[in-house]
Amino acid sequence: MISLKPAIAHICIYLSVTAHIMKKTPRILIKLLKWGAITIFSFYFLGITIFGFKSAEKSGSWRFYWSGIEALWSSDEEFGIWRNKKMHAEFNGLDGPYIVNDSVYNVNSDNKLYSKLFIQQDTLLVKVNNDTKDSFYIKIQETQHIEKETHQLPQKLIAISDIEGSFNAFSSFLKANRVIDNNYDWIFSNGSLVLNGDFVDRGNDVTQLLWLIYKLDYQSKDYGGNVHFILGNHEIMNFQGNWSYNDRKYIKCAQDISGFDDWDKAIQFMYSNKTELGYWLRTKNVIEKIGDYIFVHAGLNPEILAFDLELDEINKITKENWDKNLYSNPEEDDTANFLIGRKSPFWYRGMVSDYKYYDKIKEAELDDILKYYNAKKIIIGHTIVKDISTDFNGKVIRIDIKHGKEKDSGMTKGLLIKDGVEYKIDDKGNKYVL
Repeated sequence: MISLKPAIAHICIYLSVTAHIMKKTPRILIKLLKWGAITIFSFYFLGITIFGFKSAEKSGSWRFYWSGIEALWSSDEEFGIWRNKKMHAEFNGLDGPYIVNDSVYNVNSDNKLYSKLFIQQDTLLVKVNNDTKDSFYIKIQETQHIEKETHQLPQKLIAISDIEGSFNAFSSFLKANRVIDNNYDWIFSNGSLVLNGDFVDRGNDVTQLLWLIYKLDYQSKDYGGNVHFILGNHEIMNFQGNWSYNDRKYIKCAQDISGFDDWDKAIQFMYSNKTELGYWLRTKNVIEKIGDYIFVHAGLNPEILAFDLELDEINKITKENWDKNLYSNPEEDDTANFLIGRKSPFWYRGMVSDYKYYDKIKEAELDDILKYYNAKKIIIGHTIVKDISTDFNGKVIRIDIKHGKEKDSGMTKGLLIKDGVEYKIDDKGNKYVL
C-alpha cells in the first residue's frame, strides 16, 4: 500500500532545494536536478498506478480507494476507484467456536454462521480450516487464573514467538518437540511453554490457534507444567479495535456476533472480556521473568528505568491502559503513555537495531536493565532476524524469525532451555546448541 504523504513531502523538499541551488548552479547540474525530479515523479506515479493508493477509516470505510492495476490479477482486491465506500468482509471457511454469554457460535463449511445454547459442562469440538482437516476438543474453564510475573526455571522450557495465526506451523512445531501428541493433548510433563507474543493476525486459523493455546494453558497445570502467553503488539492492537492485519473473515464474524457494523468496534468486542477468548487473553502479562530470563515481546527501552517500575507494576499499568492507542502520543514522560506507546515492551525494537525513533540500545544500558531486574538474559520477538540467535555476548536472545506456513517445513523454529543449556529447535525435531 503506497501513501501519497511521503511522496508529496519528498517532492516538496526536493523542489525547494532545487530552486535554491539553481540560482548558483551550472547548466549541467540544472539538467541533472531536472531529470532527478522527473525520476522521482515517475517512481511514485508508477508505484501508485501498479499498487494503488488506499486510505481507510477505523470504522471500515474507504476515505479513498484506488486498487491499482495489480488488482486485475489478484483475488484479494477489488479493481476500481472510489471515495467514502464501505469496505467488504465475508466468511471464508470453518471458524469458531466463539463463546459469548450463553451462546456458542461457529461458521460452517458453507460459510454460514450459526449459534446454539452453550452449557458450561459442554465439550466443544474445534475444527481447523486446513487441508488435513485437523480437529480437537476443548473444555471451557469456569474461572480464569491471573498469571504471576516471576517463576522458577523448570528443567525444560520451550519458547517461540510471532506465529501469527499459522496453526500448521505451530502445531507441527509442538508435536515435533513432544509438547503435544496427535490428539493435541499436553505431554510436556512439568515443562514450560512460553509464547512470546503475536500469535494473532495475518493468518487464517487464528481462532483455532488460540483455542489450542487455551486448552494447553489449563491442561499443562494438571502435570505441573505451565504455558506463559506473553502478549505482543498484535494482541494489544486487537484489544484496541485495530483490525488492520485481520483476515476479513474475522471482521465479518465480529460484525455478526457483536452487532456492531463499524469494524473497530466489532473487533474490540471480540477481544473484550465479553467473550471467552477475549477474557482469557486479558488475564495474560506483557512481561515475565522465569529463572534468570526476562521474557518480553519486543524489548525494554533503557528509559523504562526512570519510572522505577517492578514487573508487576509494568503488567498492572499496561492492563489498565491497553485499550488506548497511545502509539503516536508524544507525552511519553507519562508512565501509561510510555508503557503503551512506541517505546513500550511490545513495540520497542532497539534491542535488535536502530529504529526511526531511537538508536539501538548500548550494552551498558542493557546491563543496567538486567541488573535492575536481577536477570542475566532477555528473550525477545517482534523484530525478525535470520535465525534464532544472540546478541550482546548472549545476553539478548532473539527468536522472531520468518516461520514456515506448512507443517514440518523445517522453517518454524524456537528456543529450548534444558538443564541450563540453550538450544535452537525446529519443527522437524532438530536440536542445535545455541
